[in-house]
Amino acid sequence: MLSLFLDTHNKNIVEVLYKDGSLLDKEIRLSERNHSDYTVPMLNDLLKRNSLTVHDLNEIIVVNGPGSFTGVRIGVTIAKTLAYTLNIPIKTITSLECLAISDTTKDKKVTIIRDIKGVFGQVFEKNSITEPYYKSNDEFKDFLEENNFKESDVIEDVEYNFETIYEYSKNLKETNPHKVNPIYIKIIEVLKND
Repeated sequence: MLSLFLDTHNKNIVEVLYKDGSLLDKEIRLSERNHSDYTVPMLNDLLKRNSLTVHDLNEIIVVNGPGSFTGVRIGVTIAKTLAYTLNIPIKTITSLECLAISDTTKDKKVTIIRDIKGVFGQVFEKNSITEPYYKSNDEFKDFLEENNFKESDVIEDVEYNFETIYEYSKNLKETNPHKVNPIYIKIIEVLKND
């Protein structure tokens, strides 16, 4: 079984191949604004390096946001297209879940992804997970105080634990590729003034 993990939600493009549940190979590239130029060529290189083609893929796990509006759309579109054309299962995982499960130091944590005006966030506790949200920097500061979170409870910029992400993905439901959509959460500025 060959699985592909694809994440383009942020400035890094992350592509990981798993063979029978074990990490086979990975490619990570910094790409400030050129995800559309690099994502497919990176995948081709990753597969070629391992003497594989896209037809060898059996499953896709894609990060569907939140994060960069355009970055998320690029990864989701590529994953949906591959899953549909190859007729293979696709699963979605959020960027915030990836951060939470990659950090094993805390039972109660707030995972965040910052942008210029605020944070995408989500609270993870032992037996519950809140819905993802977007808060301005001031709203987020108030949120931490009101919910008795310390700065040390905030998780961001954690290096992904790819083995843990794969184990977690085994419990995710397969989705029809046509129903896989990016998670935006944040209302874009143009729509706020309507």
